[in-house]
Amino acid sequence: MEKRQSSANRTEVKQFAGIAAAVVILIIAHLIPTNEILTLSARNMLGVLLAVIVMLVTEAMPLGIVCLLAVALMYFLRCVNSVPEALGGFTNATLFFVLASFGISEALTVVPVSKRLLLFLMSKFGQNTKRLMLAIMIVTGLLSSVISNVAAAAVFIPVVLRFLDVYENEEDKKRTGKAYMISLPVASMIGGMMTPAGSSINMLTISMLEKNTGITISFVQWMVIGIPITVIMLPAAWMICARIFKPAPLPEQKIKAYLHDARKELPERMGGKEIYVLAVLLVMLVLWILSSWFPALQIAPVAITGLALFFLPGKLHVLTWNDFKRCVSLEAFILLGVMISMGNVITSSGLSGWLSNVIFPASFPSAQLPAVGFICLLTFILLVPIPVAPALVGMLSAPLVAFCERCGISPVLAMAAFGLCACNCYLLPLDTVPLITYSTGYYKMFDMPRATVWIQLLMIVVCSLWVTFAGGLLF
Repeated sequence: MEKRQSSANRTEVKQFAGIAAAVVILIIAHLIPTNEILTLSARNMLGVLLAVIVMLVTEAMPLGIVCLLAVALMYFLRCVNSVPEALGGFTNATLFFVLASFGISEALTVVPVSKRLLLFLMSKFGQNTKRLMLAIMIVTGLLSSVISNVAAAAVFIPVVLRFLDVYENEEDKKRTGKAYMISLPVASMIGGMMTPAGSSINMLTISMLEKNTGITISFVQWMVIGIPITVIMLPAAWMICARIFKPAPLPEQKIKAYLHDARKELPERMGGKEIYVLAVLLVMLVLWILSSWFPALQIAPVAITGLALFFLPGKLHVLTWNDFKRCVSLEAFILLGVMISMGNVITSSGLSGWLSNVIFPASFPSAQLPAVGFICLLTFILLVPIPVAPALVGMLSAPLVAFCERCGISPVLAMAAFGLCACNCYLLPLDTVPLITYSTGYYKMFDMPRATVWIQLLMIVVCSLWVTFAGGLLF
């Protein structure tokens, strides 16, 4: 009881410290002299931006409330001329794609197709616990390519927990649980790079690039960049996690018994709803790919139409409205909408140019490879103090484009690398995706970076090389 009280007190102190720091930041911002580059609205927007980041990182108030407060601050501190301008991000199509993706993710979890695929791969890879971990990571990555990273990781947590119960030795169970629970969100985030639909960060990056440059990255172009990186990074991440955390071995007979029991819980054959969900998802994927050549097939309207098909009455009925309401993350919806709004104001107020001069070097070699490598490294460094990827993308997109224009670097390659690296926010379990496995208690805060720091360093190398090569051919 005393420990809980002490923990609650520490949390309150942290929250009040976050609020106090945000107030101090806003006061100091108003003391900064303005000039031609740092105008009044840009200066005030800088204060709002830093105050919001501090409150998000310290969890001073609920995330959704901090974001809504940002809208009010942008208006009252004259960063914008009107309330609709402060809420401009909520008209962005990306936001409604994310809203639809919650329902699509729920439809895939209602039917057993993902677990069926997992058990199939586990039976093929199931000679030992290391290969079982690879099977879980592959299925998680594949699922994450078309649904949200959070949902892709969450759907397999019960499967992993049940598998861990096979262990009789508690120490072996904890060791294996650590390996599996750390590799699960890592696989989800790596798999999310494969398509624009795989992560809201991908869609946000494409949207911010189009807004700031007028250039867009098509669905197929993103796949050409993202899939090869995933193909390299997923097995590499598995090898790193397996080598560092060493899941405990199990007799093959126990593994076979677990798989046999798990199969008995699934219908022997695919049912009508299962086939229907797969068919709708396949049609959506085909239409998303075709959007690369037929712009009318925009990603968000296709996703919304696909979601609506899961609500048809009769035998095709997959979701109810209550199912949809339950699976929608209001926090994620508000966060993304406000971050897009703030990104718009950072651009319109002129703050992007000032931030570009402060954050990025004044000059940089125009060679694409070192530039993309530098952006990858900077992204991972900034994800440590700002472990909220949508906030980072919203804040840094316009300054990054300004930096590219100043140094003669391709903004398309820079933004693609930026978005791909921002997806991989797993150095510490602070992002929503790793937090859901961290809460199972199988690993501690600083267990994760023992493996993920090496994964991120490898990601810098692979991403900078492939984005530079493939992007140079595509754009």
